Amino acid sequence: MAGASGSGVAGPRYTDQLEVDVLDLGPKVSFSGRSLGPDEVIALEGVGTFSMVHLSRNLNDLIGRGKDVTKFSRKVHFESTRRGHASLTTSAIPFLEVRWCSRLLSMVVMGARFGSFLQESQRRSEVTADRMLVPAEVRGTALEGRVRDALLANHAYYRELLSRGLDLEDARYVLPLATATSFFSASSLESVLYAVLKVRHRIGLVTSELEVYSGRLISLLSDLMPSLTGSRLAFSGPWTYYPVPDPLREGDGVFSALFGDRVPEDAELVDIMTVGGVNRVLSQDGLRTAERVYPAVQAVVLEAPSLVAYHQSIRHRSVPTAVESLVEAADRALKEPERSVVVPPRLRSSEALTSEFVARVLSMLELYRSVREELGPAAALYLVPQAVRIRTLRVYDLFNLLSPMGFVATRTCSAAQWEERAIAYRIWREVERSVPELGRLTGEKCRHLGYCPEKEWCPIILKYRRYDDETHRRLNEPQSGP
Repeated sequence: MAGASGSGVAGPRYTDQLEVDVLDLGPKVSFSGRSLGPDEVIALEGVGTFSMVHLSRNLNDLIGRGKDVTKFSRKVHFESTRRGHASLTTSAIPFLEVRWCSRLLSMVVMGARFGSFLQESQRRSEVTADRMLVPAEVRGTALEGRVRDALLANHAYYRELLSRGLDLEDARYVLPLATATSFFSASSLESVLYAVLKVRHRIGLVTSELEVYSGRLISLLSDLMPSLTGSRLAFSGPWTYYPVPDPLREGDGVFSALFGDRVPEDAELVDIMTVGGVNRVLSQDGLRTAERVYPAVQAVVLEAPSLVAYHQSIRHRSVPTAVESLVEAADRALKEPERSVVVPPRLRSSEALTSEFVARVLSMLELYRSVREELGPAAALYLVPQAVRIRTLRVYDLFNLLSPMGFVATRTCSAAQWEERAIAYRIWREVERSVPELGRLTGEKCRHLGYCPEKEWCPIILKYRRYDDETHRRLNEPQSGP
């Protein structure tokens, strides 16, 4: 395991004191007394595109011609990867563990198109006071004491909400983006390097934390796969990376130009594209046809989830997503909290509790404004509470509208987070009005599967079939064999 981590940090922990480890990376193989890492394996497999993909044959041929494997690999990546051929950099997979980073950083990193993440959940574990990170940008400034006090007061209110019986799932809405998190990443090199490109080319806003994260990645990956990493970074220019929903940028007015001041409570169907005849085919053959022609429908949806729900939604990366500037979202919440702050349902039942919650959110946003005026938005955005709404533009195809693994079926399950459920149900109903055939096929995942895969089943499945505890137990029994 290669690492670049710090431990035993005394006193307040700052956002630039995150820990990054490369647990492993691949592909790598060993045979004939020789160890090959990703640089060599991917170069040799790439040669197979001109003859045959056959690692041992291509390696023996190379050695038989007296070639140096390392020099050969360097040449392959220089000639291919540096020209933007992403098939090589999407084939290399570093396995990362990142600890003590902020939710602001993870929100950017997890927007990657090719990758998988396992993240510490605020739905399942209580956030302790030491998890409130101080933005590195305020270190040693006149604002540091005020920021630290505000973070501790914010956490005290979070604890108070828990003591009143509010669930972890709802209490977390008041926590700011400075809250510490941790995650495991199994992402392609191509996706991992977006953070590095963001820093190198100053794409949007760049925090001190992001600079440290980027620096550690480059240090680690340059040691472990130098040819791939160096050649990829040599490919440089405008938009030389796969699209990443990145809210860490100054206000640019793009979403306002497209949608004016619309901030939907859950979701609004902006447009829907259907290939001619798909309605008739779907009505005849249902899901079987949808699986074969899933791009034949494209539902474009404007959403305005809280930062809590947004962070969850981008991890459903089969849904192309664009997001507005976080600066614009925070500024709008300051001006119009009544439509720009999500209040958890248990608090909405009481006008006094709602007012108290919104006041707490606004107090953090006022501090955000002060820090922004003194130190700029990069430092200030850490103070934005996760209850703030941010507008997104998302495109749902037939996979995400109908498949039991798609967005709508997964997020309408009663086990899903309540805000995401509301968005998923609204998408279902909005699409149904435009394409009735789709509405009749759409459903929760238990409808498509024929059983509930959750630990405890709920009455939703009774809309579709007879079901009871014995049926649930039988259908969820572990299956032996392949």
